[in-house]
Amino acid sequence: MTPTKPLLRGHFHQAMFFVVLGAGIPLIYNSKGAATMISVAVYILCALMMFGISSLYHRITWSTEARLIWKKLDHAGIYLMIAGTFTPVCTLGLGPESSFNCLVTIWSVALVGMIQSIFFVNLPKLISASLYLIAGYLIIPYVGELRLNIGLGNVWLLVAGGVVYTLGALSYGLKRPVFNPRVFGYHELFHIFVNLGATLHFFVINNILFGK
Repeated sequence: MTPTKPLLRGHFHQAMFFVVLGAGIPLIYNSKGAATMISVAVYILCALMMFGISSLYHRITWSTEARLIWKKLDHAGIYLMIAGTFTPVCTLGLGPESSFNCLVTIWSVALVGMIQSIFFVNLPKLISASLYLIAGYLIIPYVGELRLNIGLGNVWLLVAGGVVYTLGALSYGLKRPVFNPRVFGYHELFHIFVNLGATLHFFVINNILFGK
């Protein structure tokens, strides 16, 4: 039997998909140089995939078999978003060696995470949330170099986004607070935190691109 969805399940990520589409296309278009444009395009594509897949998974009432497939894609999409966000930050904010090392690390971890999401999708939520956070925290060794290259203000924005993502992951992993499960539950709060974290990191990337 398919569980009943809260009334607002998936609406926040559906809205964010169109926000990313509207803001992402000008960001790609205004990027200078092939490497920059490619890194930004990867970021926007990954964001669109995550929010788009999440919207389809959560908004539509699927059969049991189809729901499992979409659940796997949804969880894998989170790793895509993490690695996609790293891509322009590393490419534009780090030196060549650090950028290469960071990107190889995060995309390798994301690949492993996506494989885990496909074959071990039913891990406890707290474990899944912890794995997402570990992937995101891989940026920490590069914060000092980022501060020199993109400025302290942007680093603080990057950290703020990470804090918001962490709060969302804790809400998801602990299944708290409950609120009203028929309308707006912990999962909806998790999606709002994801939207806010993604927005803060968008500002970081925009600022790096245009020297703010």
